[in-house]
Amino acid sequence: MEILTVIIISLITFFTRVINLLNIPIFTDEAIYIRWAQIGLNDPSHRYISLTDGKQPMLTWLMYPMLKIFQDPLFAGRFVSVLSGVLAVVGIYLLTRELFSKKTAVLACGLYIISPFALIYDRLALMDSLLSSFAVWSLYLQVLLVRKLRLDIALILGFVTGLGLLTKSSAFFFIYLLPFSLLLFNYSAPKKITLLFKWLGLILLGSVISIVMYNSLRLSPWFYIINLKNHVFILGFGEFAKHPLDLFIGNMTGLLGMLTGYLTLPFSIFILLGTLWSVLKRDNKILLLGAWFIFPFLSLAAFGVVIFPRFILFMVIPLLIIAAYLFEKISRSVIKYNKYLPFFLLLIVSVSIRQSYLLMFDPLKVDIPSTDRNQLFDDWPSGYGVQEVINYLKQQAEKGKIVVGTEGTFGLNPAVYEIYLGTNKNVEIYGFWPVSQVPQLLLDSAKKYPTYLIFKEKQDIPLDWPLKLIAKYQRGTGKTYLYFYQVDTPKIQ
Repeated sequence: MEILTVIIISLITFFTRVINLLNIPIFTDEAIYIRWAQIGLNDPSHRYISLTDGKQPMLTWLMYPMLKIFQDPLFAGRFVSVLSGVLAVVGIYLLTRELFSKKTAVLACGLYIISPFALIYDRLALMDSLLSSFAVWSLYLQVLLVRKLRLDIALILGFVTGLGLLTKSSAFFFIYLLPFSLLLFNYSAPKKITLLFKWLGLILLGSVISIVMYNSLRLSPWFYIINLKNHVFILGFGEFAKHPLDLFIGNMTGLLGMLTGYLTLPFSIFILLGTLWSVLKRDNKILLLGAWFIFPFLSLAAFGVVIFPRFILFMVIPLLIIAAYLFEKISRSVIKYNKYLPFFLLLIVSVSIRQSYLLMFDPLKVDIPSTDRNQLFDDWPSGYGVQEVINYLKQQAEKGKIVVGTEGTFGLNPAVYEIYLGTNKNVEIYGFWPVSQVPQLLLDSAKKYPTYLIFKEKQDIPLDWPLKLIAKYQRGTGKTYLYFYQVDTPKIQ
């Protein structure tokens, strides 16, 4: 019966993630990762290409088989995150059942399924859904290890944490948070000192395995760029020591806005009050889950230089489990006295349900934090208009050779056009940055072939430039457009 429950939960998760999977246009980071995956798949010498930008390669590696299976590269890339969401929900069930009960486990999975935060990233070709699934499984294995003290669990824990480290540097928190699992240690057990040393030996073994897996990236000469890239986003200890509170207040305000924006305000208040109550009751299981949120969250607030909502996704999952526990506890204590309680609990999650519905069926109307709103819909990182341009260029390439220039040498431009047109022998693609005039290469090629120029950021294109507007596409409900021009230089007679 329990296996059937897990299968049903997994199927629901899968269908909520895969339905209308392409209804959000590709955005800049997705284009980069998918293009890396294409390059690595076609040339084994570039399997570590993501390291050139300081990104670990696990996501792109997992895209390889998907690119073989699915015709559309964007669908293939996002399908990795769909499966990551399914993997995460199974981990949530097992973790919650281990900590609390089967009923609470089902509730926790339900909250994950309807969470717009989880849903949106389970539908994008980004690292964060994959990282979150490894986080859930790492925490589950840490709980099992401290309770059972078995070698096989330690080995699997090391492997899962290692996979997390091959996905994103944030996975180091999985190691840093290991001591908190001692909140569940049986301190009344006979020979507890011996058992503590056994636990210590097992976690050291698991940690060594994960670090060895991570250090396999040193096979690439680009390994050092990971550290350089991390310091773009995270303040170094030396800089932090000089001005420890410079970033904290502003970051906390922003992070709390992102958190409540995705969890919704009533749900956030419910979790906060319930967690405080549980802490006062000294519930060590809640303390463990809370630690997996609060310490990474505060660390990001203190050290974060550049912050996006997706950075806190893996931290939020323990909060969903806490909320499920509180729902179940309240229902057991109060339901027989208050027939309206289920409606009250439904009211708390109703906004989440509506937001998730919109993400699946009408994403332009969804109300998410402005940082993500701009990236995915309303500003230049969004790919509105890209598919229309690609379809037009494909049609023109059927007639003969064409040349395409893009504003941008890294990111959405030119990566998205390379993804869909890079293997077309009739298409040449060039990136330019900045574009302060029509590049001479395009002026020269326009004398021989149909030549095009695509602007992603520049909005005021001078009227005296030798360009003929083909189309412009509004991004979401924002005030920026993708501009698509043909270079209008007379051909040699």
